[in-house]
Amino acid sequence: MSIPVSLIRCGSYDPEAVWSAVRASLEPMGGMGAFVKQGQRVLLKPNLLIGKPPEVAVTTHPEIVRAVAMEVQEAGGKVFLGDSPALGSITSILSKTGIDKVVEDLEIGVVPFRNPVTVPVPGGTVFKSIEISDEPRKFDVLINLPKLKTHTLMLLTLAVKNLFGSVVGVSKAGWHFRAKNDSRFADLLLDISRVVKPDLNILDGVLAMEGNGPGSGDPRWTHLIVASPSAMALDQVTASVLGVGPDMFMMLARAREQGIEGSLPEHITTFGLSIKEAAVRNFRLPVTAKKADFSLPPFIKGRIRQSLSAYPVLNTERCITCGACADICPVNAIVLHDGGGGDVDRSVCISCFCCQEICPERAIDPVEGRMLRVMKKLGVA
Repeated sequence: MSIPVSLIRCGSYDPEAVWSAVRASLEPMGGMGAFVKQGQRVLLKPNLLIGKPPEVAVTTHPEIVRAVAMEVQEAGGKVFLGDSPALGSITSILSKTGIDKVVEDLEIGVVPFRNPVTVPVPGGTVFKSIEISDEPRKFDVLINLPKLKTHTLMLLTLAVKNLFGSVVGVSKAGWHFRAKNDSRFADLLLDISRVVKPDLNILDGVLAMEGNGPGSGDPRWTHLIVASPSAMALDQVTASVLGVGPDMFMMLARAREQGIEGSLPEHITTFGLSIKEAAVRNFRLPVTAKKADFSLPPFIKGRIRQSLSAYPVLNTERCITCGACADICPVNAIVLHDGGGGDVDRSVCISCFCCQEICPERAIDPVEGRMLRVMKKLGVA
């Protein structure tokens, strides 16, 4: 059976425009009533990476949350909102992002993801079990509200990657360490998606982030809302809109290798705009972007491996020595200096870019190794 994916144009975050676009995105699927029944408890899972205002495009916009919550309430559902931010409490982040006003206006219950449980992964490719938050499992309906952003490790963070938020905050860095590289981390994300299965996914692509996301990129208006019952199908279509294929998008490449439904265009029927009509031209990817089939053989070590990889560098002009990067680093590769700034020990660094992801001052820059730059110019990386 073909999977529906809606592509809807949304010109701004005007509340009426967003509500109209969200409703239009759900019409081909039977409206919100096809997903939410009277009296059901519904959990909204936005992207709440760190506490930043909506105009910098780090988190799901408050008006997306408002429109979806109103649709759920109209369908008779009781709305809750939850996540496990990488840095800071959920209360603090809701305040800094402006979502707290929506929570107050619509009387939405807030559910911090705090209690990890170990669950088996049916058909898992990397781990036979994973540790995720128990809270999302207690609701009747899960609605995933990702943000359209680039990602220094995974290229893009869309619907599937947003499910990594179901891992309790302090455990996220540890999973990066266990996965080791982008290919295995993509497998981990796919394994999580086998366990945490949203009933509905609605992507905030009105104001997106390009460049070195997910926390330090640049806002760009792409004017899109994308919706689907399948997180994978949504990601496949959105990547196509951005002109990104599986040759670059590791998670999509691994999904196709594993035969995951929704990873191929023939699995999908689009509604609203066509991919050609929705296309975003010259969308700027992270400097770490490379071909998904480019990997380093195990025997390549030391300085050669460093030269063939991208790595984080602390920008001393922006760094305020808050310590967030050092705290989250899974291998303790970052040493901060008393006078400001710091160093990354490249012999230890695993290039997971957790530090760059959560830096509140955009003070960590991803840099390509010398040989990686050469191989990109030659078209082999």
